[in-house]
Amino acid sequence: MSDSPTRGPGAGTWEVGSAEGKTAGTPVASGDLITLRNLYQAGSYLDTNEVASADQKKAGAKYDVHTAKTADRGTAEWRIFGLTSTPQDTHLHIGDVVHLWNTYAGNGGFLVTNGHGPAGGMYDVCTNAYFNRTGNVADWGISRA
Repeated sequence: MSDSPTRGPGAGTWEVGSAEGKTAGTPVASGDLITLRNLYQAGSYLDTNEVASADQKKAGAKYDVHTAKTADRGTAEWRIFGLTSTPQDTHLHIGDVVHLWNTYAGNGGFLVTNGHGPAGGMYDVCTNAYFNRTGNVADWGISRA
């Protein structure tokens, strides 16, 4: 994870896709099943990959998170939940804060930041059993690309 959404063309931009077969352009609603495709170079999907490291597990982590070339491994589907929205029409809007829950094996955990990342990165990213283990590590914002 980087502190800049523009460190490389498309690197900080994610395309939301329906994992339920909804038509492109259909508003995303709280509770929808989605995929997240990063637009850097050829693109890749946000994906759980391998069991969390020993350090990650110290804070309740379940799986490490990476990107994958395809979304068909069974580990790249996320349930998106809005904390609230205005208007409260169940749809998610620019500026909303959301939680992302991975559906791998029925309970892949919440997407969270966790400690410091590798050189050049701000934080490690993994899934966690707790959406609010400390601070706002599971809060993700929706913004326009």
